[in-house]
Amino acid sequence: MQLKDKKLGQRLALATTALLGTQAPEQALAGDGDWKVDSALLYYAEDDDRVKAVEPVISLTREFEDESALNLRIVYDSLTGSSPNGAAIANVAQTFTSASAAARLEGADEEEQEEYAGRGSYTINPGDVPLDPSFEDSRTVLSAGWTQPWGDDYTLSVGGAYSSEEDFTSMSGNVAIARDLNNNNTTLSLGVNLEFDTIEPNGGIPQALGSLSEHNTDGSDDTKQVVDMMFGVTQVINRRWITQLNFGLSQSSGYQNDPYKILTVVDNGNLITDPNDSERYLYVFENRPEDRQKLSLYWQNKFAIGSNDVIDIGYRYMTDDWDVNSHTLDLTYHWQPLEHFYLEPHYRYYTQTAADFYEPFLNAGSEVDISGTDVTALVNEASSDPRLAAFSANTFGVKAGFPLRQDEEISVRLEYYQQQDDNSTKAVGAGSDLDGMSQFTELKASWIQVGYSFRW
Repeated sequence: MQLKDKKLGQRLALATTALLGTQAPEQALAGDGDWKVDSALLYYAEDDDRVKAVEPVISLTREFEDESALNLRIVYDSLTGSSPNGAAIANVAQTFTSASAAARLEGADEEEQEEYAGRGSYTINPGDVPLDPSFEDSRTVLSAGWTQPWGDDYTLSVGGAYSSEEDFTSMSGNVAIARDLNNNNTTLSLGVNLEFDTIEPNGGIPQALGSLSEHNTDGSDDTKQVVDMMFGVTQVINRRWITQLNFGLSQSSGYQNDPYKILTVVDNGNLITDPNDSERYLYVFENRPEDRQKLSLYWQNKFAIGSNDVIDIGYRYMTDDWDVNSHTLDLTYHWQPLEHFYLEPHYRYYTQTAADFYEPFLNAGSEVDISGTDVTALVNEASSDPRLAAFSANTFGVKAGFPLRQDEEISVRLEYYQQQDDNSTKAVGAGSDLDGMSQFTELKASWIQVGYSFRW
């Protein structure tokens, strides 16, 4: 591994802004004044006919004579399939009305009416995961970044991004500065990212912990703001070992809920008939705290083996004031047996604890009061979103690369992801509707990505 000291600070600055939101591939720094093009096509699929996604990506990077660099990136996602709505798995049939599909019916033409009419109301068979079949979305992301040497020892990076979905828009801007020390063997960096989100869910903002059948709303949209800060240190230990340590702080405030997620209300494990809809069971919308603060520590080491092989080991610890604590171990081995061929086996392990307001369902009496047709939550926050539950996950993958000539490469990456339930079982009555049913919706997914990089 040969390290170019004059570019160490630039590499770190670009890596920092990438972590904060600006994409600037490290491999693009080897330019000679023309454009470096990195393109890829990703296909992602979850098991059990859940979410599928197709994502083309193109990134353009140009480095100039003064070692400044410009990066432009475009991402488009197309997502379809079925998504868990948050209701508990039960041994009785459940029927739901999709707020998303119902909202699409308003003002729809005849063809759209026919398409979404069947999705507006759907029934889940006993023992099956409640999946909303109306899920579909598309996302477009545009981002740009500029990196500029500043004096002999500093590098400044600035960037911004815009993301648009059917019911969500986001704008962000970031700035990072890096300084080389110790004969360019040590680099310090500091980065800040500001993000401003607007959420406009189909059917409006549902009333927090309000009943699904009534679907009272608190307006048509809401906002969220996120501030991310990162401090990093990169150190060249020797000619074969480089290490990086990053400390991150994130503060988000505003609307944190998933407006399409609900919770089941039960009595000793038995589903309750909705007092406002005798043909449906009782469900309420989720509610999360309006503020979230995260602290993270990331440590990465790269070791050169022989002349072409590299071991990349990363560890990340995250904790927040929602009581979610996570550990991530990431291991990649770059093995290049031939000049025009390499393999990168990859393994990632992830585990987290549950948020303090995570509940697979709510109990009538202690957590929800039902008086006539009035349904009142007795808790301030609750969510059954499996992303906030306790779970562990393994990712196995491999990438095959085919360098054709200088700055031109074709690659194929395959990955497989599987979750495991780490939650304590919430008590239910023997022989009840929830007795013997899983209280966590595990996820299995696989994806393939084909990439092509060249100089233009």
